[in-house]
Amino acid sequence: MAGPFLGLNMSRLSLSNYQRAIDTIGNNIANLNTRGYSRQTVDFGTLPQLPFYNNGIKSIGQGAIITSVNRLRDVYLDRSHSAALSSQSRYSTLGAHLQRIDGIYGEPSDSGVNQALNRFFNAFSGLGSNPSDQAARTEVRLAGQVLTDRVRNKYADLSNLQTSQTTQITDTVTQINNLAQTIAKLNAQITTATAANGNANSLMDQRDVAVEDLSKLVNLQRETFPDGSYAIYAAGFTLVQGSNARTFPSSYDPAAATFTDGAITYNIRGGALAGHLAGLNETQTQMSNLDNLANTLRTQVNTLHAGGVNALGNTGVNFFNDVAAPPQTGAVDFQLSAEVMASADAIAAGLTGDPGDGSVAQQLGEMRDTAQAALGNRTFNGFFTDIVGRLASDGNYAAAAAETESAVLAQVENQIQAVSGVSIDDEMANLVKMQRSYQAAARALSIFNEVSQELVNLGR
Repeated sequence: MAGPFLGLNMSRLSLSNYQRAIDTIGNNIANLNTRGYSRQTVDFGTLPQLPFYNNGIKSIGQGAIITSVNRLRDVYLDRSHSAALSSQSRYSTLGAHLQRIDGIYGEPSDSGVNQALNRFFNAFSGLGSNPSDQAARTEVRLAGQVLTDRVRNKYADLSNLQTSQTTQITDTVTQINNLAQTIAKLNAQITTATAANGNANSLMDQRDVAVEDLSKLVNLQRETFPDGSYAIYAAGFTLVQGSNARTFPSSYDPAAATFTDGAITYNIRGGALAGHLAGLNETQTQMSNLDNLANTLRTQVNTLHAGGVNALGNTGVNFFNDVAAPPQTGAVDFQLSAEVMASADAIAAGLTGDPGDGSVAQQLGEMRDTAQAALGNRTFNGFFTDIVGRLASDGNYAAAAAETESAVLAQVENQIQAVSGVSIDDEMANLVKMQRSYQAAARALSIFNEVSQELVNLGR
């Protein structure tokens, strides 16, 4: 049954409600520049009717209460955001790796491998035309030294890059595991707060920031459970389940872009981890290309050179160190043979030893135009030009893809801002609305208080 002080109680409750709404608006404004903050709103709900019998009226309202403080999010936009972050991070990371490889080659330039190849073959052609010219013989040795130094140095730079990329992959996995621990802890706090009918909005914002950071590292999916917790699947691997976090696998194959956990393989399709794997694979491919170039040069040049007679009257002398003799393994130790390094006279110009015989040197000079089966039926210059050209093409593609994904990401973030972001104009308008409502409730409380006092006085 409605009592004489119902209006007084409703006014007091209204003041409390509007104060809570004003506090919520103030919290929104205070967090205008807080990363990951989601705008909050209050929901008002009508209290149950009270029985009341007077001239046919059977019930009367008791006022309103705040039923919830909402955190404005769109789950579909959140999923799109994670996907866009992963994709953009993948291509931007890969593009950075490709730029570093391209910078190592530095083509075209006067200090590049292509220029060294041209000088090398030109030097042999010059010796073929002037087999008795000591200066021409010295130029051949110097050109060979420049070529081997450049190939070897490029390989060393790529090897250092490979080490750096391996470290980046390890560090990225560590970051993934740390974020998994953070999300699991927040899951536990959120479920505890939710079970106690508490407000977990701030905790949920923190968790979504962690998921956002994780999306930049690896492609993921999230699943939300009724208790408010997330399950996180990183590349299909169950990384977080409630308050439990698992350790991401550490065994990987850059060529396949996969991580393995026992017999299970997980495909890494997004995030910096995918970019690092692709970058490492490209570095290893380029190292293999330099190995192939060095070993093919060794084999082909040595075969012709060893069949000639040098200025010392010796035959069977290699120009480059022997690929078949350990520990030679490719580009890593590509250099002149010990004999040629000791003396330019160890260089063979012809087949007979005749001072005017430059046939071997001439053939070696003409090798620049000979397609090599080991190089995919391409010349030495053609092979190197192709690998550098493909690298540039892949770099351009990665840059274009990163730009496209950045545009997609910006669009999604604008949509999220429209839903979850704080607008000063909107908040000020709501603040004025709630302020007026508060003033009205305060005025009503004053009136009901006067009425109540009169009722009390009448009863004396």
